[in-house]
Amino acid sequence: MFSLVNRRLDLKLILKNLGLILQGLGIITTFPIVLCYFYQSEISYIPYFVVPGLLTFLIGVGLSRIKVDINIQIRHAMVISSLAWLFAALVGSVPIFFLSDLSFFDSYFESISAWTGTGLTMFSGTLSVEGLPKILLFWRSLSQWAGGIGVILVAMVVLIRPGVSAARLYISEARAEKIKPTFFGTVRVIWKIYFLYTVIGITLFYLVGMPMFDAVNHCMTGLGTGGMSIKDSSLAFYDSFNVELVAVFLMTLGAINFTIHYKAFFKRKIGALFRDVQVQALFVIAGLFFILMLSDLSLLYYPFEAARKALFQIFSAITCCGFSTDNLVNWSEISRILLILLMITGGGAGSTAGALKLIRIVVILKTLTVQIKKALLPRNAVISVKIGGANFSDKDVLEALLFSLVYLSFLLVGSFVLMWLGYGAVNSFFEMASAQGNVGLSVGITNIGLNPVGKMTLILGMWMGRLEIIPTLVFIANFVTIPLRRNIVQE
Repeated sequence: MFSLVNRRLDLKLILKNLGLILQGLGIITTFPIVLCYFYQSEISYIPYFVVPGLLTFLIGVGLSRIKVDINIQIRHAMVISSLAWLFAALVGSVPIFFLSDLSFFDSYFESISAWTGTGLTMFSGTLSVEGLPKILLFWRSLSQWAGGIGVILVAMVVLIRPGVSAARLYISEARAEKIKPTFFGTVRVIWKIYFLYTVIGITLFYLVGMPMFDAVNHCMTGLGTGGMSIKDSSLAFYDSFNVELVAVFLMTLGAINFTIHYKAFFKRKIGALFRDVQVQALFVIAGLFFILMLSDLSLLYYPFEAARKALFQIFSAITCCGFSTDNLVNWSEISRILLILLMITGGGAGSTAGALKLIRIVVILKTLTVQIKKALLPRNAVISVKIGGANFSDKDVLEALLFSLVYLSFLLVGSFVLMWLGYGAVNSFFEMASAQGNVGLSVGITNIGLNPVGKMTLILGMWMGRLEIIPTLVFIANFVTIPLRRNIVQE
């Protein structure tokens, strides 16, 4: 098997490009110090962001000066992107460790949960998130906002030059949308859309009664479909239907392909929004699950309250955001299973959402109907898989099926680990689906008392889920093959 890291040139190429990304991470790590202008009592916390940010930037500068004369390939880009997310979490864990009561391992868990847009948090139970410094709360939200759009995209807009390297790094982060002729042009458009929606979201939250600081944080984590909150009870703290409607609006925006946003709102082709297959699937699935969940929750709540809670949690799950307005531990297994299915489904491809993605679900269902039709028609009948006016080749169908199989396999393995640790089957599947789908809803398994094996399982799930598994498998395979090859040589 071909291995990257057994060749010196490959390693140099990886480190060089990783250096560019680390420079971007270093710069963004210093951003929270701006908050000290508004909250001057927290000026003493500045070194906890400046020092790791500066060190990361300087290390990045050093690595980026490595000279190498080979071109980057997609296999290199996959290793680079896998490392980038691990290093982003490492850098991000430093302020969390020094400004909270978490151990470094738990701080790393919190950081990777933030960067991957998951939202599972160690600040639950006996640990309150509301007692943290505002600068740290802002850092968690900023990590989710930046992580939602992607570590590579952050680095590309700051430092990485346009070209083949940028394009391959872009693709390695599980992105394929191309709004402009060049990938760099596409990245700039995505950032413009993201900034505009952020301003709109902050304004809407403020208008429905949120304090400005709360509005900024919840907009960043809502639009980035991360779901971390600055309140222990998440959005249930506000007990406001208007706040929940704004949150659903932002979560839905974050779960829609950026190409559709561009066509609908920047090219003024609003019809593109309603004609998009993934948008249609999002609302059809949400509608069906709303009916099912409403009938179950009506046994616990009055009809309006049941409808309100069902609507919010459904959109929080399928958009992979993870905001919550209720304690899910009190819900029946039927409602939790419905949420598991939504968390596995996920939002649109090319959005900030995670999980399988709607387009793969649509392709698989359409393929199933085609196969049924073929069985009823003459043997020589030709029926293609056509979705939204586009034909999907056998290769596309195979990719959707294989990825779904791999995704569900890892989900099962992770869930079995949690069951082995003593948790119930439904709760184990729920927590693992939340981690691997980068959702963040929890039934209470995630906390500082969780066995380290369980924490590591969820960390791997968040990391692999954010990169859609394949890049992480390439990364792991290339490092595992080194000791294997050495043993073969010795024998």
